[in-house]
Amino acid sequence: MKIETDISQGEHKIDAYGAGSITVGGMVYATGIIITPEDVMEGRLPDQVQVLEEKHLAVMLEHNPEIMIFGSGRTLTYPPDEICEILYVRQIGFEIMDTGAACRAFNFLSGEGRRIVAALFQIRN
Repeated sequence: MKIETDISQGEHKIDAYGAGSITVGGMVYATGIIITPEDVMEGRLPDQVQVLEEKHLAVMLEHNPEIMIFGSGRTLTYPPDEICEILYVRQIGFEIMDTGAACRAFNFLSGEGRRIVAALFQIRN
């Protein structure tokens, strides 16, 4: 699905998403990505949110987010309880949603100037 956004200079926005791809700034990613308004990182996530570990979360926490979004693929799937507990203790707001909703939420919150980090897992058929 293509997303229409007002792209601010120097900020990453998600252009489109679909089965097997997420497009950011015209670049197509075929694996899960971690995205902030300033950075896109690939190759840092496992294939599924259910096996997310603290080492993956550490990469996201380096960006000092106030909000984290987990896009879990085609359906809503939760990360391990330990991951949620770490975010709760650090008082970082987080939401878990399907990847399509996470892409739209990222663009919206990023557009508001929020310190956001999203872990977007691919939508699989």
